[in-house]
Amino acid sequence: MKIHLWILLFIILAGFISTCIADSLNPISDSLMIQIAQENTIGNNDSIAVSSPGTESVDSNFIYPMPPERKALLISYSQFNNRWRFIEFFVDIALLALVLFTGLSSKFREWARNLVKREFLAVLFYLLFFMIFIYAISFPFDYYREYIIEHEYGFSNQTFGDWFGDTLKSLAVGFVFGVPVVWILYWLIKRFKKWWLFFAVGSIPFIAFMMLIVPVVVSPLFNKFEPIKDQNLAHEMVALAEKAGIHNPDVFEVDASKQSSKVNAYFTGLFGTKRIVLYDTTIKNFTVNELKFIMGHEIGHYLMHHIWYGLFMAVIFIFIAGFLTDKFMGGIINKQSRRFGFSSLGDVASFPLVMLFITLFGFVFQPFSNGVSRYFEYQSDKFGLELSGVNGDEAATAFDKLSVFNLSDPEPSAIIEFWFYDHPALIKRMENVKKLYAQTK
Repeated sequence: MKIHLWILLFIILAGFISTCIADSLNPISDSLMIQIAQENTIGNNDSIAVSSPGTESVDSNFIYPMPPERKALLISYSQFNNRWRFIEFFVDIALLALVLFTGLSSKFREWARNLVKREFLAVLFYLLFFMIFIYAISFPFDYYREYIIEHEYGFSNQTFGDWFGDTLKSLAVGFVFGVPVVWILYWLIKRFKKWWLFFAVGSIPFIAFMMLIVPVVVSPLFNKFEPIKDQNLAHEMVALAEKAGIHNPDVFEVDASKQSSKVNAYFTGLFGTKRIVLYDTTIKNFTVNELKFIMGHEIGHYLMHHIWYGLFMAVIFIFIAGFLTDKFMGGIINKQSRRFGFSSLGDVASFPLVMLFITLFGFVFQPFSNGVSRYFEYQSDKFGLELSGVNGDEAATAFDKLSVFNLSDPEPSAIIEFWFYDHPALIKRMENVKKLYAQTK
C-alpha cells in the first residue's frame, strides 16, 4: 500500500491529476508515489516495452504480434490489476482506520512530545513513528504487489535487496518532504479559521518547487542519468524539440532496466530547465519513428501547458478537500474523541483522520480528474502525430505494442476506464490516430 506517502499526495495530489504529473518515475513509482515532475507517459499508468514488427524484443521471450500465450497473460494481468485497484483502496482505508480507532495515532503524538518539546520536532517524530508503522504493516501488501506479482509476470529485474532498498529510499524521500508539509498544515489549522484557503494557495509554490527538484535531485537517487549513447537518436530527439520551438534541451538515457523491463520516455521542463529522458529499455526496443511520435506526444503536454492545468486542478482539489475536512471532521472528532485520543483537528494526532477523508474524497473525485486527463491525452496524441510526421499506422502500432508488451488491456470495461483510467483505452487511441492521419490526406 502507499499510505506512507499520502502525506505528499495531500499537497501535490498526483494520483488524482495524473495527466501531466504522471508516473515518469516508473521503475520506482510502485514504492515512490511522488509522481510530480512534468514527466508524462503515453499509456495508462503503464510504460511501453516494444520491438519492431516481426522481431524479437530484447527484453522479452515472445514475438510481436501477440501469440496466444501472451494474450492469456494479458487477460490475467488486467483482471488482477482491476481487482487490485479496489483491494488497495479498501486496505488503505482499513490501515488508516486501524491507526485512528486504536488510539495509536495519539500514542505516537505522546511519544513524540515526550522526546521533544518544540512543535516542529514533535511533528517530525510523530510523522516518523506514523510512517514507520504504516510502512511495516503495509509491507506484506507492497511485497506481494510490487515484487511477487511483477516478477511473476516477467517485469521486475530487481533482487529482493534492490527492491527493499528502493522502498526504504522512497520512505526517506517521503519523510523529508512530508515533515515541513504536515507541520505547515497543522500550524495553519491552529492559527487560521480558513486554514484550507491558505493551505491551497501555499501549495502552488511547493508544487512548482517539486516540479523542479524531482527530475534533478530525486530521480537520480534511484537511477543513473547520462547523455544518450546513440548520437543519431539524440540528434533526432533534439531536432524534434527544436522543431517545436524548444531550444537546446538536454537528452538523457536512464538505466531503468536495472529495475524493470517496462519502458518509458518523457519530456520535462520548468522555467529554464528542459530535458528529454529515454529509458535504456525504450532505446533498445523502439524504432526511431515510434520514439519520435512518443516524444512528440510528451512535448505536446509541455507546450499545451497541461502541467499548469494539472497544478490548477490540484489546488482546486486541495481547496475543496480542505474546506470539507474543516466542515465535517470537527463533528466526528467530538463524537469519537475518547476513542481517538484527541479533541481537535489541530492536534497532529488527527492526521490519519485527515488522510482517511482525503482518500475517500479522492476516490470520488477521481473520475473527474481522469476525464480531464483523457482529454489532454487525446490533445497530445494529435500534437505528437503532427510534430513527428509519422503515419497513423506507425502511431497505432506503438499503442498496440503497449498492450502486447506491457500486458495493458486495450479494451477495458466502460466503468473501469471511466473511474480509473487517466489515459483513454488503447483501442480508442489507435483508432483516433488513424482517423487523424487520414484527415490530413
